Amino acid sequence: MNTLSAQTIQHLMRKHHKTIRGIAKEWNLTMKRVRQVRTQGVSGEHYVMDWLEILTGDPRYVA
Repeated sequence: MNTLSAQTIQHLMRKHHKTIRGIAKEWNLTMKRVRQVRTQGVSGEHYVMDWLEILTGDPRYVA
């Protein structure tokens, strides 16, 4: 999987009860970066794996 759409990221955040503030604090990211990913999505295999782990706890999660 090479991309995660903004809609998929928003869906996974709701499903796994993740907040912008919670992700930023837990993963040492800025809230601005989390908002950017929520609106634009991510592309690139490694970024997708990182964000799947952030959102679900499993980098190989298949929606």
